[in-house]
Amino acid sequence: MLTGQKWINAKYSMLKRLFASRRHPYIPGLNKPETIEIDLSGTKLRMQLPPHHDYEGFEARQAPIPQVNIYDQAIYRDSTPEDPFSSSVFIKRGWEYYGPIWRMRPVASTTFIAVVEQVNCLPEGMSCLNPSHLEQALLRLCYRMGPEKPRQAVKRAPINWAIRQSGDTLWVHYEIHKDMSKIHVPSPFSASEYSSYVVTPLDDRHYLRLMFHNHGYAPVEYAIRHMNALRDKVCSQVECQLSPSAQARMEQARQQWPDARISSQRNPENWVYPEWRDGDSNIGEPDTVILKSGSPPPPFVP
Repeated sequence: MLTGQKWINAKYSMLKRLFASRRHPYIPGLNKPETIEIDLSGTKLRMQLPPHHDYEGFEARQAPIPQVNIYDQAIYRDSTPEDPFSSSVFIKRGWEYYGPIWRMRPVASTTFIAVVEQVNCLPEGMSCLNPSHLEQALLRLCYRMGPEKPRQAVKRAPINWAIRQSGDTLWVHYEIHKDMSKIHVPSPFSASEYSSYVVTPLDDRHYLRLMFHNHGYAPVEYAIRHMNALRDKVCSQVECQLSPSAQARMEQARQQWPDARISSQRNPENWVYPEWRDGDSNIGEPDTVILKSGSPPPPFVP
């Protein structure tokens, strides 16, 4: 039997679901988060995350991995050191948004993914602990997710670039959106399909990246408001305490680059996408054949 605060919370959730709408959607578990603690080679990450929820009953794609050795190359299974970036997922779960009670299926969803990213393309002598170098690495990542992979939709990035300082921890927030001008017949909710990213450095060649992949609904303004609110709620409760060795390296980086700064805001890059066609595997061609080059990767400047 439910008593006290648990009874109140249960009643509150029932009322939220009963009166849910597209203007005020219901998110299961929003006010009953789980505490997730991860050890990233001595760096302590603590998050308060709503539980995974899937209308069709599927489990989370990746349960939290409590201990991750970010220096073990075996964890970067989907890439090689020759790739610009190598990623390792240590948690992946989904959240859903429900509208009117008579609609049983969710109207929208957010897929949350947390990864350690190894920056293989960062030139020798540069460091993610230098804010300027971190910014360049993230621009290179935006390029890789854009013109470097033209099979995907044309994108605009970075959008809503912002910097947040929490104690000694630097957090970079930005989004990647589809370029609506390049969509021939956009759906009423196309503009609510976008991704938000939150990044903080872990050491010279690694950073933590939190991803929020959103699939919204119309009216778009309601969807974006609530998806961003969920992201902001999660991010406001994230704590990242660097390991003693990472803290020492951070101090060395500050002394080495005392004037290093990161842009407080950025406009989307005006990259030109290449012209391409599907490759023919029967004659040994790659999946994508470039017919006319677009913008080159952004250069690194020490």
